[in-house]
Amino acid sequence: MNIRVLEVLAAVGCLVLFIVLLVLLPGLVMGMEGLAYIVALVAFIAALSAAGYMIDKKAA
Repeated sequence: MNIRVLEVLAAVGCLVLFIVLLVLLPGLVMGMEGLAYIVALVAFIAALSAAGYMIDKKAA
């Protein structure tokens, strides 16, 4: 599969994950919504980094 297609799919998947976490986490962590947003951001960055690492590993 083309590397560009994989990168776009990874980016869209991570964006969907980020939006889902932004919606769900504040409801699960009552009283600590700020922490929930930070956890969602960190999870998004980690998922995007892992996807980039895996795509780079596949391309090499």
